[in-house]
Amino acid sequence: MKKRIYLMVSAGLLGIWGGCAWAQSAAPACAGLPPGKHSLLERMTEQFGLSCEQELKIEPLLHDEESVTKPLLAFSSFSREEQQAVMLTIKLAARRQVRAYLTAEQQKGMDSEVESVSKGGGGKKNSGAKTPEAKPGLEAEERLSTAIVQYAALTPEEKKGMLLKVKTAARQDHSLQLTSEQEAKLDGEIRDLQK
Repeated sequence: MKKRIYLMVSAGLLGIWGGCAWAQSAAPACAGLPPGKHSLLERMTEQFGLSCEQELKIEPLLHDEESVTKPLLAFSSFSREEQQAVMLTIKLAARRQVRAYLTAEQQKGMDSEVESVSKGGGGKKNSGAKTPEAKPGLEAEERLSTAIVQYAALTPEEKKGMLLKVKTAARQDHSLQLTSEQEAKLDGEIRDLQK
């Protein structure tokens, strides 16, 4: 009976210690991160070995990137190629910001990723994606333009170039059913951006 109890206690302790070892080997969640799924941050943490301190600094930057990519994906006036070109600019700008919080060794990995993304790799290929349905008016253009202006990762030249592309695409999109006032407004904004 004592031997049986000893074996049960031993097995229980091994289970507890094994569980502790497993808990230590699994990456603990970084305290202080906002709730929710952080897929890109998790991938970067795994890929570059980010510390919790780095995660806390990088998460808001990735959230800001999303604040531009969501309106971009909803903007139906771009062709697929135009959308991908603008998305690439946004991704590269975000990676420039993130790079500042990385160690020298991590920066080498980031540089490799940036090179891959620049050559058209590393991004999601969504061949089955439907293009958003165009809605009359300039709501999508205005949301995207505002997001671009507010996105701190972009240089002034990048912002100006992207705004010119957005406004030109909206102006040429006949499915938007623009009023003559909206057309004149876009024409004026395009002229200002071309200066």
